[in-house]
Amino acid sequence: MAERLLVRALRGGKSTKIVTLNGKKITKMPSTLEKLPGLKTLDLRNNLIPKVCPEISTLTQFQDLKLREFYCEGNPLFLKQPVSAVKQEEVWNLQEITSRFIMNQLAEKNPFLMQAIAWYPQVRNIISRGRKCTMCGKSFLTTWLECVEFVPPSKNWKISRNLQLVPLRILICSYKCFSQRGPNLFGIAQV
Repeated sequence: MAERLLVRALRGGKSTKIVTLNGKKITKMPSTLEKLPGLKTLDLRNNLIPKVCPEISTLTQFQDLKLREFYCEGNPLFLKQPVSAVKQEEVWNLQEITSRFIMNQLAEKNPFLMQAIAWYPQVRNIISRGRKCTMCGKSFLTTWLECVEFVPPSKNWKISRNLQLVPLRILICSYKCFSQRGPNLFGIAQV
């Protein structure tokens, strides 16, 4: 049902101003919101959303939605329960090691790799799934840890009085980066 409402909203394109998914039992934040540049009101109250989706993964992208009103009460978004991490040896497989090297070299515009990558579509396909670590900014293929960071909503938004922080999904590439996190960044663990 929620997907149908979003498809209808996307058909409206730039003219869609309000998306109301209050009580629709959705389990993740809609990934198509950035395709609605005219969106002014987003109502996600009373759903089952545990975190912000990967497609809207940074504060800048989320705030660029130019919302005037944002409602998300009644979701399990705000359970701020810290979990301590136990340092474990990071053992990556050969594909992860190679992918990290290639992606980071391409980010530095290595001319040899930039030319060679054109000849290997399979490698291009693999590294196209890469992500950037929120802490160090380096590329990685396999998510080491998924976290939630609580950030203040945009000052331009009209929000409920009790909404002081919005949870955003953060991906981290290593224990080293996890240990450098700030006080509002929490690891997601299954207990």
